[in-house]
Amino acid sequence: MPDKAFSLRDLKLMAGDSTPTLINLDRLVAVDYEDQHRLVERAIDWCGLQIVENRHLKQDLGEDALTIEIVHMLKGMGYDAEHDTQIGGHCDVIVRGKRDFLWIGEAKIHKDYDWLLKGYEQLDSRYSTGQPGQDTGEIIIFSHNERIDKVVAKWIEHLIAKRPDVSVSVSESDKLVHYSLHQHPGTGRTFKVRHKPINLYWRPMDKEQSK
Repeated sequence: MPDKAFSLRDLKLMAGDSTPTLINLDRLVAVDYEDQHRLVERAIDWCGLQIVENRHLKQDLGEDALTIEIVHMLKGMGYDAEHDTQIGGHCDVIVRGKRDFLWIGEAKIHKDYDWLLKGYEQLDSRYSTGQPGQDTGEIIIFSHNERIDKVVAKWIEHLIAKRPDVSVSVSESDKLVHYSLHQHPGTGRTFKVRHKPINLYWRPMDKEQSK
């Protein structure tokens, strides 16, 4: 009896609500740069959710440890992802894909807004190539501060003040996420950066806070 052939739709129905499996199925058939970029962002969003759910266990982790957790989750989804790879310097996260697709993420624990700006400018002028399929990236902002919405608002205000060449818009799907556009200093191509906050605030007020 011949093996049954399954369509992509069949496989997605069998995957049910498993976000990593659904992402991986779409990743296997994604060829266009835009589709690959969209799926990396979706994967980062899922990784962020896993970290936030257990943020009480992440309070003492540094930037590298948090970033490596994201890289390990991306690898678990089948991505060609690495930490601390040399591309113009030591990149926090890189993801490679089809047709020489390259996405670079720079992760920062928020301590002040110039520290975030440093990460943005490292991504912009040091790590990114600005070539076709390599003209997108992300600033991942880990924040232990209360009201991450206010942190994001101040960060975007600071970025615009320091970089008047940058235009910023709010994501349609998540008002805490922003996109910035500017001309890549090396190629003149439009360079698109997503600004993704991950909330690590943990100050429980109940009697079980020490657990």
